[in-house]
Amino acid sequence: MKMKQQNFLHYNMALVGGIFGGFAVCNLGEVFGNAQTLNLLMFVKSLVQGEPGVLLLRFLAALLYFFGFALAAVLPKLIKRRTEELSFAIDAAAFVVLMCLPESVSPLISLYPIFFATAFQWTTFEYIDGYSCSTIFSSNNFRQFSTSLVQYAIDKDKSRLSKTRVFGLTLLYFQVGVAAACALSIFFGRLSAVVGIAALLPAVYVKLFRTFA
Repeated sequence: MKMKQQNFLHYNMALVGGIFGGFAVCNLGEVFGNAQTLNLLMFVKSLVQGEPGVLLLRFLAALLYFFGFALAAVLPKLIKRRTEELSFAIDAAAFVVLMCLPESVSPLISLYPIFFATAFQWTTFEYIDGYSCSTIFSSNNFRQFSTSLVQYAIDKDKSRLSKTRVFGLTLLYFQVGVAAACALSIFFGRLSAVVGIAALLPAVYVKLFRTFA
């Protein structure tokens, strides 16, 4: 069975999302930069403890995440087309910035490119085969994979297998990206971000030059 173009792009971007996550955990203070849960928790903590400097940095991080969502939502209405190509460019630019930032820059500020790029990517690649499935983190994907697999084991409804496959493959590609980023970080540190640019190339090729069924 031939893979749909959009499915290929989704799994490819899950790989890229995993690279962002693995890079941040291995190089930026073991903080997962693809989501906002920790940042918003720490924002409230800084507010309660009266830390205005940290509070400002946390607020800017959340603002970048917001702008990533906003830009991905508004652009299709302005340019009358999907925004995959721009997501590729934003991700590539984020990886370049991550490689160029000196290690003296605080981990939180270094996460800024990841916050913006992953928010834009999440909104651009948020569906696959009718399912809402994130390419930048795994909590809901793991839940959907687990429940659909157990439901299939109980009722033998083969329609569950499609859902299990979609979420299972997304989880797999994401974790492969994490592994690649972590392995290369051991030897190359922040320069390992180059693997993210390399991982984008198949998606760029398929989107621009290859027509799937």
